[in-house]
Amino acid sequence: MPSLLILFLMILFLLESMAAMIGNGFIIIVLGREWVQCWSLPPRDMILASLGISRFFLQWAAVLSNFHTYFYPANRSFILDIIWNFTNMATFWFTTCIAFFYCVKISSFTHPIFLWLKWRISRFVRWLLLWSLLISTLICISFFLKTYLVFQLQVTGNYSEKTTLEDLRSMLLHSHFFLPLQTFTLLIPFLFFLVCIILIISSLCRHLGNMQHRIAGPWNPNMQVHVTTLKSFLFFLILYTSYVLPLMISLSRPRSLSVCSSQFWVWEVVIYAGISIHPAFLILNSSKLRRALKKMLHDPEAA
Repeated sequence: MPSLLILFLMILFLLESMAAMIGNGFIIIVLGREWVQCWSLPPRDMILASLGISRFFLQWAAVLSNFHTYFYPANRSFILDIIWNFTNMATFWFTTCIAFFYCVKISSFTHPIFLWLKWRISRFVRWLLLWSLLISTLICISFFLKTYLVFQLQVTGNYSEKTTLEDLRSMLLHSHFFLPLQTFTLLIPFLFFLVCIILIISSLCRHLGNMQHRIAGPWNPNMQVHVTTLKSFLFFLILYTSYVLPLMISLSRPRSLSVCSSQFWVWEVVIYAGISIHPAFLILNSSKLRRALKKMLHDPEAA
């Protein structure tokens, strides 16, 4: 039986997971219904739908994997680990796609590259999503090989000298190849995301400064929109960073935490806190999703 602290953290993790799955499920249903009706989606909604799908299955994989490992520690699920790795990488790249899309659309930079991308970004969205899936698949293959090696060592029951050497070889392979590869593959989309968000914030701040110099009144509807947008992207940055940094710290540890320890569940609550909040953030910042939510709350049968 888990201790009271672990039980409390488990319940908190489940509540976060339910919030994430409900929010992402709502995004999938609303945008999926529009796709079925029109057989097309605007570029931004295509990215939101892809992100919602990846996060929905990521959260399910995290819940099933954590509780399966806790209650059946000797029978860890190989398939759940693969699903989690794939959906985690897809979530990273789809989030970066959102930041890149808004960076090109919103930024007011006059560099020829930005102007060229601004006219073509809508046509590139499908290719961005396909490349994100391809990259996630290739990275997942490397994680598949790593997990396969670990499972092979666990299956061998004799702890002979050969097994000890194989175990040592696997540890060296993990520390000198798989761990740097995993860290590197997480850092690449995060750094792209960081650059895009910094460019967006810089462009909005510069635009706000120009508006204050041109207009005598400090508050007007146009300026209010820009301030709201600036706050939204700052909040977006905080949420995404709150997911990436704990995940990077947990990967950099020489030994993984035991699923039976309270520290493990504290990390799980911290890591998935941003993912559980962000769907509500996306819904409230999308007029289409916001209208669908109001319609569902006021007329559940019509929704």
